[in-house]
Amino acid sequence: RSQRKGFGGFGGKNDGPLALGHSLLRRAIGVSGNVICDLDGVVYRGTRAISGAADALRDLQAGGLNLLFCTNNSSRTPSEVAEVIESVTGFRALPSQVLGSAMAAATLLAIDKPLTYVLGGNGIHAALAEVGIKTTESDTDARAVVVGIDMELSYERLRRAAQAAANGARLIATNDDPTYPAEDGFWPGAGSILAAVETASGRRAEVAGKPHRPMRDLIRSHLVEGAVWVVGDRPDTDLALAEAEADWQSILVLTGVVDRPDGVTPAPDLVCDDLAAAAAAILSTR
Repeated sequence: RSQRKGFGGFGGKNDGPLALGHSLLRRAIGVSGNVICDLDGVVYRGTRAISGAADALRDLQAGGLNLLFCTNNSSRTPSEVAEVIESVTGFRALPSQVLGSAMAAATLLAIDKPLTYVLGGNGIHAALAEVGIKTTESDTDARAVVVGIDMELSYERLRRAAQAAANGARLIATNDDPTYPAEDGFWPGAGSILAAVETASGRRAEVAGKPHRPMRDLIRSHLVEGAVWVVGDRPDTDLALAEAEADWQSILVLTGVVDRPDGVTPAPDLVCDDLAAAAAAILSTR
């Protein structure tokens, strides 16, 4: 069955009738094995592609692997992330290949659909809209608060999020990454913003993104048969994501937050200099 919007409704209008989001379709055309690839610090940093990343992605896809991009960055929609991947690296990714922490956060609210206050970007708004959740700018009306990275953060919006949470609204974080890798260093991440909301409200958030269960459940719904490799640069998210699943294997690349593997916890199954080396290692096992 073709699904123009991809598996679970999180695809894009240009995915076409054979969206890669459909795991049954991928099995039917002989795709087996899975690579869960982080983006920031692995494929690119800011607006610069990491050397060899585009060819590595092409090699993985040409090798018959189910290639998925899993990011804790909640600022963009899957379509926007796919456009960034292509514009920065030249690799044509489909929106249905992108799994973001905003999508994982939306799954936590999809049943009750509470009126929600968003402290974050367009990616969160779009993910909530996909599952029929309405948003509000009122801290008194909000029954849930979703916090993510917010490039236009203001004190007033921070105040509303904290006040809504203090008033009893369900508090959900897309992720709790303290930093965000950019071209010129590490910027404050969603976890830094979340810390302010938690401190001011006296509440602790449910975290949806890597390595937590909502993201793992979302990933699992997109997997095909075969091995699962998680490629990333952050021990506390990417490596921990793989460690939480008994049959997933982790590859640490040294192009992001970690530049040497000494003392990394949890320990990766494999350490590679970059995505190109990781792709070669994965393909050598097939």
